Amino acid sequence: MAALGAALIAIAVGAAAVPWLAVPLVLSGAGQLAVMVAAFRGWRWPLPAVLAPLAAPTALWLLALLASPEGAATLPLVPMLAESVLALAAAVALLVDRRIGADPARRTAEPRPLAALLSLAAVATVVAGVATPALAGTHAGSLAQPHGEHGLTLDVDEHGGH
Repeated sequence: MAALGAALIAIAVGAAAVPWLAVPLVLSGAGQLAVMVAAFRGWRWPLPAVLAPLAAPTALWLLALLASPEGAATLPLVPMLAESVLALAAAVALLVDRRIGADPARRTAEPRPLAALLSLAAVATVVAGVATPALAGTHAGSLAQPHGEHGLTLDVDEHGGH
């Protein structure tokens, strides 16, 4: 779930960034989506293939801050911090899962679907709590329609020509 939140933020930030930052951000966001799908499917990819897309947006952001501060200024601070936190959390979760999966003594013998469902719901709630405000802080979020203000509003001047 953390990889999904990080991917959505990376893609949203990349959509409004300067081209030399936009392309790698959107591509790494797509890579983060692939990591999320692989994690949910239980696939075990080589560690560099998992960590590269998770670390790429943060590394790109830090390099941009050093190399071109004016270019990095186009990237919103809070969404990039949130993306970095979520990507780091996804990397840690995948590393812990890899260690548990490698140790036969730590694996559970029988599936525990209720525990898995409750864990997924809890993690999704935390990720939504981080990703939603971060997405609102992107350029796309600034163009979003505020809740409760959908539809047309008509201002009618009752005394227009009098």
